[in-house]
Amino acid sequence: MKTSQQKAEEAIEQVKQGNRIYYEKVLSFAELWVTQQMKSFSSENLKNDYYNAGNEPPAEPRVFGAVFFKLSRNGKIFKNGFEYSKNPTCHARPQTVWISKEFRLKQQKNRLIKTQIGLEL
Repeated sequence: MKTSQQKAEEAIEQVKQGNRIYYEKVLSFAELWVTQQMKSFSSENLKNDYYNAGNEPPAEPRVFGAVFFKLSRNGKIFKNGFEYSKNPTCHARPQTVWISKEFRLKQQKNRLIKTQIGLEL
């Protein structure tokens, strides 16, 4: 019997294989994009910026989910809560909010500096 994690990984792999060209293109774009995000973001933000950069929509939009899964697994993004979708076709469904590794490190550094200043007073 497969665990839910194994089933999820198999589904992600199927999406990647069925959309290999789109997956590679979106992943390449996303890896650079997330390093520049110094605020929280959702998959909608990435999709909008991807399309606004002149890229074609993938044949299967679930490829974005596979990309987020990969970025999360590689420690490039981290979950940071939930928000309701602003896309009217999604009917305000809850979606994950993410932060980039770079933003997380910056926050940690700022907390450390703030603590050190507080201790000196």
